[in-house]
Parts: sequence; structure tokens; C-alpha cells
Amino acid sequence: MGETSSAFSVDAEEIAKEIQEVARESITEEDLKQGVEYILKSKVIEKLKEVEKTEIPYASWRPPRARYEVTLVSGIRPDALYGHLIIEYEKPKTFETKSGFEKAVEQVKSYIRDHAEVEARFPRYFGVVLDGYKIGFVRYREAIKGFESKGPFDINKNTVAKLIEAIIGLRRKALSAEELLKDFGPESQVARESIKTLYSKLLGTSPRTQTLFEDWRRVFSQVCAYSPEKIRGLEEIYGFGKGKADPEKLLFALHTYYALIMKLLAAEVAALCIAPKLWSYLRVLEDAYYRGHERLKEELEELEEGGIFVTLGIVNFMEADYFAWYLDEWDEQVAKCVIDIISRLSDYDPTAAELEPERIRDLFKRLYQNLVPKKIRHDLGEYYTPDWLAELILNEVGWTLKTFEKVREEKNDLLAPLDLRLLDPACGSGTFLVLAISRLKQYIEEHWIDKGAALRKITKNVVGFDLNPLAVVASRTNYLIALSDMLREKGAEPIEIPVYLADSILVERRETLAGAAYILKTAVGEFSVPISIVEKGLLAKALIVIEEGVRKNYSLDEFKGRLLKEVSLEEGEASILTGLFMMLSELEKKGKNRVWTRILKNSFAPFFVGKFDYIVGNPPWIAWENLPEDYRERIKPLYNMYNLMPKKIQAKVKLDHSMLFSYIVMDRYLKEGGYFGFLITQTVFVSIAGEGFRRFLLPSGVPLKVLKIHDLVELLPFEGAQNRTSVFIIKKGEKTSFPIQYIKWRMRKL
Repeated sequence: MGETSSAFSVDAEEIAKEIQEVARESITEEDLKQGVEYILKSKVIEKLKEVEKTEIPYASWRPPRARYEVTLVSGIRPDALYGHLIIEYEKPKTFETKSGFEKAVEQVKSYIRDHAEVEARFPRYFGVVLDGYKIGFVRYREAIKGFESKGPFDINKNTVAKLIEAIIGLRRKALSAEELLKDFGPESQVARESIKTLYSKLLGTSPRTQTLFEDWRRVFSQVCAYSPEKIRGLEEIYGFGKGKADPEKLLFALHTYYALIMKLLAAEVAALCIAPKLWSYLRVLEDAYYRGHERLKEELEELEEGGIFVTLGIVNFMEADYFAWYLDEWDEQVAKCVIDIISRLSDYDPTAAELEPERIRDLFKRLYQNLVPKKIRHDLGEYYTPDWLAELILNEVGWTLKTFEKVREEKNDLLAPLDLRLLDPACGSGTFLVLAISRLKQYIEEHWIDKGAALRKITKNVVGFDLNPLAVVASRTNYLIALSDMLREKGAEPIEIPVYLADSILVERRETLAGAAYILKTAVGEFSVPISIVEKGLLAKALIVIEEGVRKNYSLDEFKGRLLKEVSLEEGEASILTGLFMMLSELEKKGKNRVWTRILKNSFAPFFVGKFDYIVGNPPWIAWENLPEDYRERIKPLYNMYNLMPKKIQAKVKLDHSMLFSYIVMDRYLKEGGYFGFLITQTVFVSIAGEGFRRFLLPSGVPLKVLKIHDLVELLPFEGAQNRTSVFIIKKGEKTSFPIQYIKWRMRKL
């Protein structure tokens, strides 16, 4: 993936070294200012001018009562994240004392107050304090209604990158939900043209695209109360006319459009994290298109295979993705709609992901809520968990700074809280995961913990599963953005974003002549994997051999030879894996392959992740009768196993899937003594269908202690929905004792 002459690129490491050299040669702050200003103007401002073809106002300003002028860099667009950057220089080595740094910070705060004049404008300023050896940052945060300072940090490629990002951001739009909706929402030309183009390509597709569509439909039907009738009306919103479009293919096209926006934005954020260079990935894609649309396709093929994320050291970001099919249907029409998306996105400033991540936490949530009308989302059972409700659950289970400090003291280990493990087994767009990470980051910053070490701990211990392919893309993207300020310090060791496309509760087992196997049912048939190699942790290695064998068209003997050489297997295990290789080779010949090994890896991820101290989330609320008939039959034995199937036949129709989901995840994934907090329908605590649920006992005899129930029925916390919502908190391994604390929330009367 090469950069072109017109793509903006800055070497942050080189600039850091030059600033350090200037500091060594400077005596006064004026010496330092002149040297650093020359570097920033020649290495950043002039380069931006060349690419953007516009000036960035860069001047001096003397605040009232100040002895010296400060540097004031102003933006030229009102929709930028920051409108003004104030740089305060101090005499070299001033920040060796705490008081020296704090005095500089207070000066910048006063400059912002003076220049902004009114508090409403404070958030439009970003302050930098610099003594040549160290640097600090100052901003006003609306969330806390006050100024926040960070530092002092050593001048290095990462801290200088943050300064450069702030300068670049003056030229680009703030990454906000409101702006994205204008450019990419259902009323925008980009959305209408893109979705129409993608839909038209689904009407006569390649075998692989048709296969992906059919399997997406199969999976999607298991995660929501799905039927084609429930999405009728979508065609009118996107200009097709009533009944003039296949609603399922239209929804798949819409999901593909939404996924592409997320992937491109995630790639742009990732580009900022590949130190030492700062550059725009989206501008590279634009340049490729202008050299011919096939060049753009080549770049996107690399992206969809992991490309830039692998370069960053994230090995699984694009795994098990159903939405790369547009490349198989590529032509000038598809290229035009994709470049329109890229061109609009390149107007945005991705540095908000690092500088102000809280501003974009609900970015994708808001966009999807507008792309798919409320009625259709609700008919499908799709509800986003409000942040305040997720925060409540995290507080109730004890995922708090108070707990982190207690663990640190008990174990006398600063890193011990980062070994606490949290799972959201129905993670959706990642609300619980991102908020859980945010609390860990607060602890990390307060204790000055090495971000590289912390990153590796977080990506091992904060985990999500979801069966909705679109939710997995959204959750991985939000997870990446939540960690963006830590990624530059990742080190050489690769990581995974631990969000997996997997069914948290259902994995079928079957006895075969070659041994016991797990079965994954798909639109192209059933895949079998030996249970023993999953348990021994050999599946990932075996799948790599299978994928490469299929891609390189190995003969059966060549495949068996390499498999047995690289993976230690019993005869029965080798036989089942050979059958899997043969099935995938046949699919490859028919043009229906390239995704299945990664789907298999994700599907069995729940077997590899271990047990957790905390499980939180909002499970799928689907009535028994709304589940696909085939899925109902497959999970019926599980209802019986967990004693959840009511004896009265008429009560069955009131069963909710969230009951079974809750019991299985507590049984499989929660440590003894661990804490569990879920949203669930309040009817499970009062209905006949909930009798088995209220035993609070696992099949193994392990009891479940209900600590607290929040009754939110009157509050109606979900946007426009009449759900009877409750929250229940459980500790595993202790018996429930009565009375249980039952908190009933009421609307405040004004």
C-alpha cells in the first residue's frame, strides 16, 4: 500500500528529534520558540498548504497582562473539532519541576479564557505547553465543566504526533454524529446512491456474494425477531417505491454501506497510530481512484484482508466479515459510490478519536438509528442500551475505580486491576465494552501505568461476543477507537481486538465415526471440527493450514502431509479435518469460499477465552415463538437441561430467549464468586414461564445469589419502546436469601 506525492505525510519521530535538538541549543524561551516554529511551519503547515491548497492562519498573539506573545494557530472552518490552538513556550527544562509545569498550564487556561471571552467557546480551544524536553496538553471538557491538563510528557514521536494532529484537525470537520448524519444519513445523496447501487448488484450476483447473503440472512434471523415482513417499508425510505424492492437484499445493502463507513473510518484512525508517520489513509484511496478504479479495488482488497490493521499489529479486525462482497461485484458504478463515501469521509478529522473520544462514543449508534427507521428496528427487536443504563450495571457489579484501588492494595500490585476480566456475551455495538475500558483507562492514567503493557492486558481481559455480523464490525471499531491513544505504544507483539462473531450459547456436538465433533451449520452446509483439537487449543493452527491449502490448491496428499507435520493429531482428528479441507476446496471451485475458516475460528472463540470475574450486558429479548423453528428445536434440550421449560404448555409461548441466555453464560463463563449484571424483561420475575428461572440454581448444583433487582418498567429506558425493563445483579456460588433488594424506579413528577 504505497503513498503518493499528493497524500499528506509527516514523520513525527523526525520532528521530535529536531525539537529536542533545538531545545539543547536554546537558552531562552524565545530561542526555543523560534526554532520550534520553524520546524512546525516547514514540516507541517507548508505540507498541509501544498495538499489542502489553503492557508492555515499561524500567528502570534499577546494576551492581556502577558509579558510575551504566544503562538495562536486558528482554523478556517466552524465545524472543526477545535477552532484555535494555543502554544505556550517556556524556557528549556522548566518542566523539571512540578510548579513550572503547573504555572504554564494555568497561563494557557487564562489565555483561553481571554481569547474565547465566554465559557461557551472554551471547548473550541486546545492548549499546548512546551519546554523543548517535555510537553503538556490543556483543554476544556464539557463533560466535567472544567479544564483538564495532561502531562508533562517527554518529547517523542507519540507526544509530537498529538501536537501535529491538533494542527491537522483545524482544517477538517469534527467527527460528530450530527455532521455524519448530514453527509451519510438516509436523506443524503451519498446514502441513497450508494444503497441503490449496492442493491442493484445483489439482483444478479456471483456465487460467493449469493452465499454470503444467504448466510447473513441465516445468522441475522437468530439474533433478532426477524422476518421479511418486518422490514417492509424500507424500500420507500430509500426511493424505490412501495413493494418495488426485495426487503432482505435492501437491508443487506444498507448493512454493507454502514459497515463500509465504519471500516474506512477505523482505517483512518489506525493510520494515525502507525508511528512514526502521520498520514491520511483515505487520501491514499482517493489517489488510487484517480489512477483508475481498478487501483482503488486493489487497495480495498488489501484493506478487507486486514491490510492497515495488520500493519498496526491488529490481526483479526476484518475477520468473519460478510460485507466485503462489493469487491466481487466491482465495476465503475460500485467504484463511484465507494469513492463518494471516501471523499466525504476524508473531510473529517479522525484525531477526535484520540483527542476527545467521548464525543464520538455514540457515533455509529446514532447513524444506524437514522439509517433504519425506529419501527423497523423495534419490530426486529433491535434496541441500543443507553449509556447511563450500562453505567448503572457496571456500578452495581463493581467494575469501578473503587474496586480497582481495593484490588491494587490487596495484591500490592499496580497492574492487578488490569487482570480483572469482563465479558459482554451479546455486545452489540460495544457500549458496555467501551465504558468498561474507559474506567480502566482512568485508573491507568491516575497511576501512570505503561500504556503498552496496559493495552495487552485490556485486549486479553475485556471481551465481547455477538452473532450479528454488523454489530461485530461496529463493536470492533468502537473498541479500536476507545484504545486509539494507546495503540502507538503497543510494541511489536500483535494483538487481537477481542470481539468475536460467535453464538454465546449454542454449539452443537455430534458423534461421528472419526470421533466427537462440533458442528457449525451454514448456508453452504455443515462444517465439522474435532472437539479434541478445540479443547487442546490447536484449532487456529489447523485452520491456517487448511486456508493456505485451499488457496494454493493443495492435493489431498500435500494437505495431509503438511497438516500432520505442523499439527500434532490423532488419526480421527486428522480424518475430520481432511473432510473439512475437502469441503472448503469444493466451495472454492464453486466460488463460494474465502470466509469460512475465519467464521469457524470466531464461532469457537468462546472455548478459548476462559472464565470471567464480571459478565454484563443486554441479551437478546426474543419470544420463544419468534425464534426460527430450526433454532427452537436445537435449543429445546438446553431449556430442559437448565430446568427452564415450563410444565404448562401455554406458558411456553411466553418464554423469552434472554432467560436461557442468562443461565448459560453464568454457567459457562462466570467464575465462582463472580458478578453478573444483565438487562432482562421484568416478566421473568412474575410470570408462570419464569418459574424455572426463579430457582436461581445451575444444573451442576451451583447456586446463584440475587443481590438486587432494579424495576425500570415505568421509566421506559429504551427509545420509544414499551418493554418491561429490569436489571438484575447476581453473585455466583452463593444461595439467594430473601428478602431481595427490589428498587422500583419512577418518573419524577414536575
